[in-house]
Amino acid sequence: MKYKLVVVALIGLSSLAVSGCFKIGSKQQPAPLLGVYRSSTRGEVWEPRNRLVVPAGVGSLDGVSIQRLFADPQDARALYFSTPGGGLVYTYDGGLTWQQPSAITTGTVSDVAIDPRNTCTVYVGVSNRALKTMDCNRNYQEIYLDPRPNAVSSITVDGSSSNTIYIGTSAGELLRSVNAGASWARINQFSSGIQWMVFNPNNAKRVFLLTSNHGLYRSVDGTQSWQSMASSLAPFSQGQEIRALQFLNDQPNTMMLLNRYGLLKSSDGGDSWQALSLMTPPLVAKVTAFAVNPNNSQEVYYATASTFYSSIDGGANWVTRRTPGRRAIQQQMLIHPRNPATLLLVLSLAPSR
Repeated sequence: MKYKLVVVALIGLSSLAVSGCFKIGSKQQPAPLLGVYRSSTRGEVWEPRNRLVVPAGVGSLDGVSIQRLFADPQDARALYFSTPGGGLVYTYDGGLTWQQPSAITTGTVSDVAIDPRNTCTVYVGVSNRALKTMDCNRNYQEIYLDPRPNAVSSITVDGSSSNTIYIGTSAGELLRSVNAGASWARINQFSSGIQWMVFNPNNAKRVFLLTSNHGLYRSVDGTQSWQSMASSLAPFSQGQEIRALQFLNDQPNTMMLLNRYGLLKSSDGGDSWQALSLMTPPLVAKVTAFAVNPNNSQEVYYATASTFYSSIDGGANWVTRRTPGRRAIQQQMLIHPRNPATLLLVLSLAPSR
């Protein structure tokens, strides 16, 4: 993906400074405002959460383009994000301050998996390696090395066993370790690269996996076999161009999916889908991020390039507001699992047209 503006990620992000104006042609344009934003009012007011603590002092994430945000399922204050070429960044105080593990200050992180039963055990995919920490980012060890560049594209902890870890590769291989990363075996081969794999937290036998060219797959037997979801998504144009998937707790076997068509909801584990009625018509304005209160699926939020939408009645009615940031795309949205009035929004550079 090409960008009109390029933010250079220096080692550790400690030297990153984006301020003033960029000059493009004969016009000067304000520097983009990116990073992390937080709202404690369900999106009415946003404030930046971009304080970066580095060995040299205190810096800022205002100009950092964020790729993906990862939440600790046990501790809502623990968050991780990846940034192009800038390694891994994390917080243990809900975003008040951010820092970097000394072992991952460069490179592009493809995925982060936090053990749902041990908050200090974290697995990180970086280029062609998988790394593991067992002491909350103090020390990392390499547990997998692939000879191909950018091969490790996904990493996941099993929904029922902390010793079982999965790696997905950019070549479509699904690898499994049953000894917490000490050794690996290939258990499946998909026809295109694996982007992510996620276990349903309410049913560990149900697993969803997204590939780069052939869309979404589902397993109902804990990764033993896989079924393409293409037929259930076929009624929705470009339905396999998927950005995010979220499970809900207030309705059994229910989840929501964001794709190029819009926001879809399934109440039968993905066998069928229904489109939410959004303010933006399908396939017109691209929805870039969404979040749903997992304990009250009537609270739904989504964002386009310039507008934030919220609903408290499952999408029947919407309130609109401007999104924070400047010259940015709303890359991902996260709702606090125990305080649903609190939202996090991460921003990345807008792509070139």
